Order: sequence, then C-alpha cells, then structure tokens
Amino acid sequence: MSTEEVNRDMERAEEYEQLTPRTTALGGNKFEISTGLIIAARYADKLRRVSLVSLSKMVPKDIIIRDVSELNKKLYDEIINRKIDKLSVIRITVTAHYDADKKKIFFDDVKIQRYYTEDECKRQYEEIAKENEKLKSEISTIRQKLQELLAVNNF
Repeated sequence: MSTEEVNRDMERAEEYEQLTPRTTALGGNKFEISTGLIIAARYADKLRRVSLVSLSKMVPKDIIIRDVSELNKKLYDEIINRKIDKLSVIRITVTAHYDADKKKIFFDDVKIQRYYTEDECKRQYEEIAKENEKLKSEISTIRQKLQELLAVNNF
C-alpha cells in the first residue's frame, strides 16, 4: 500500500470515528468490528478503515494494515465462493484480538451477512411457489396412482 493510500484511509478513518463508531469493546485486547451495511465491492476499504479507527490506539498502523489485508484476502475467497455479487448489500462482523507479544491481530467469528432487495425476495418467493405447486401436483398424481393400485388389488 502506498503512503498516499494509508493517509487517505487514516483521514477517512478519523471521519468514521466521529460519525459512525462500528466497534464494540469485548474486554482486554478484544473487539467486535463491523463494516455496517455496504456494497460487497467496498468491504475491504471499509473493514480496513474501521479497523484503523478501532485499533490504532493500541496496535501499530502497519500491523493493522498487514493483518486486515490478510483477512480481506480470505473474505474475498468466501464472498466469491458464496456467489455474492459485487453490488450486493452485505455486513461483515469479526472479532479481533491483538497479541502484543506476537505483534499480530487474530480474527475470529467472521460473519458475512447478505441482504436481499425486495425484488430479489419476490423472485425467490415466486420460484419457491412454482416448485411447491409442482410438488403438490406430483403428490396428487402419486396418490391417484396409489388409489388405483389399491382398487385393483382390492385393499
């Protein structure tokens, strides 16, 4: 990362600190960090900035940038595997623990929540309703055949 990018992130991080705190202290050197609702394409910048805001008082900035970059690579793979579109709305929450002896931030309990638009929900509902009707029809056909078999065999 260039110095210009780090400075830009720090300026934005300071803005975020004033406007939207997205960190919860869990005790010790442990925090829950949240990106808030964002489009998937912007998760890396937002997570880095929120981490800089929440951790910069106790963790050196170069460690934050290094460790969040590693986390962002793993998140990218997960987002791709889950087939989340870059314009989808998501929220990422993660628990961060800083180990001063190892000079490393450990991330646990990573959650990616995807939010659906009303149109996406309607489309999924319609697909499920069609599948449901198809299954009802198949069940009806099977019941009819079963009754015919029972009638032929005098049960």
